Amino acid sequence: MPTGNSVFKELEPEEKLPEYLKAALVSEVDTIRNSMLVVTHFTEHFFSAVTACLSVPAPDESSTN
Repeated sequence: MPTGNSVFKELEPEEKLPEYLKAALVSEVDTIRNSMLVVTHFTEHFFSAVTACLSVPAPDESSTN
């Protein structure tokens, strides 16, 4: 029975990947990366705004009289 990394060596194909498949994979990774940047950008600003709204001190009752 194979042990260690030899198990993975048996799974590797003998041929090389076609260029179109490599390009498609890189394109998918770029799409995921760009999507995560957009999500991070909007959630960061959303949570910053929520934090700013929640950190505003309540008006002091003694100053209103």
